[in-house]
Amino acid sequence: MSVETALAQLLRMIHGRALNLAALPDDERDPYYDSIRRSCCGAAEHIGQSPDNAAITANSMVEFTRAMVGIIEAGRR
Repeated sequence: MSVETALAQLLRMIHGRALNLAALPDDERDPYYDSIRRSCCGAAEHIGQSPDNAAITANSMVEFTRAMVGIIEAGRR
């Protein structure tokens, strides 16, 4: 799988999960963010990142997801 394909799949997954997370109360979101972190870390390692860099990437993707959730919530108000 190419890096571009993997990134496109990650972004689609993040978008879908952000939509679902925005529908949940804040206190129920953490397990889902952990799942996103694990998925992104595995994907980053799969495309060749070292485990340390994959963890950094995964944490960045979780923060990106949190930002997307915030944007979705603001748009719904």
